[in-house]
Amino acid sequence: MRTIIIATLTWFVLVAPSAAQEDVEPRVVGGRGVSSIGLAGFVDKYASNETTFPTHASLHIDLGRFVTSHIAVRGGLIGSTTFGDAEDDVTTGPGAAALHALGSVQFYLTPQAMVSFYTGAEYRAQLTRRAATDAGTLLGLGGLQATVSSRASVFVQAGYGARLTRGDEGEWQTRITGELGFRIRF
Repeated sequence: MRTIIIATLTWFVLVAPSAAQEDVEPRVVGGRGVSSIGLAGFVDKYASNETTFPTHASLHIDLGRFVTSHIAVRGGLIGSTTFGDAEDDVTTGPGAAALHALGSVQFYLTPQAMVSFYTGAEYRAQLTRRAATDAGTLLGLGGLQATVSSRASVFVQAGYGARLTRGDEGEWQTRITGELGFRIRF
């Protein structure tokens, strides 16, 4: 028994400090040249004073890269389905289940920390089941990203914006999103 105790103490004195001094990647949200892949699920809805739209449940994947120490650019795809349809005849336009492309720019307040708030803008273009006059949607974003390891982080973000094309009655069609996901650095 005494041999085990001595061996354990020797390990803590000689081996543990050298293992703790290994070169370990820092737990930071990002920095210049850092790339990541993200996966998120979210719910969003278009709103208009002339039309009732169904709620969308969506899944998105994106690739991002910090181009400066505070600014990240992202691009990706969003696939959505609808539920709570008021009408079954929504086959094209903002109320339809569709595939979208996205591009965004985000400004991180403290990217060299383990947690950082960010703000930005995102453009979404509907790729399938698109209305003939659709020019896409522009959103303002706000979010929080926190590291869980040196390579993984989780994020929560919200967005609000509008379609760049007015509705059939000349009304603005706004969009509200809420998103939760994770990003892996590579």
